[in-house]
Amino acid sequence: MSYIPTQDQVMGQLRIVIPALGTIATAYGLTSAQANSYTQMALTLVGPLSYVVVAIWSLIANSRASIMAAAAKPVDANTPAPQIILPSQEAELAAKLPENVTTTK
Repeated sequence: MSYIPTQDQVMGQLRIVIPALGTIATAYGLTSAQANSYTQMALTLVGPLSYVVVAIWSLIANSRASIMAAAAKPVDANTPAPQIILPSQEAELAAKLPENVTTTK
């Protein structure tokens, strides 16, 4: 089963990645004369690279599997877990989730 991001996920990633790339380009352009060692370049890129890490984390956290796993959890110890029924096309996803997530027959 391949993963295809939703339009909202793609737009969210663009909102994060574009400023990060701009920051990298700006930081490198302003400090390229002084950045004569790998340490200085690494320190220059730490902030912008954190945007990229957040973008990847956001994509994983907002995947269908992650959202369904969170939805399958009970609200508290006194509440039973919700019964979630996915379409049969998502049987592979349902197999990876808790037992209260099933598919239609």
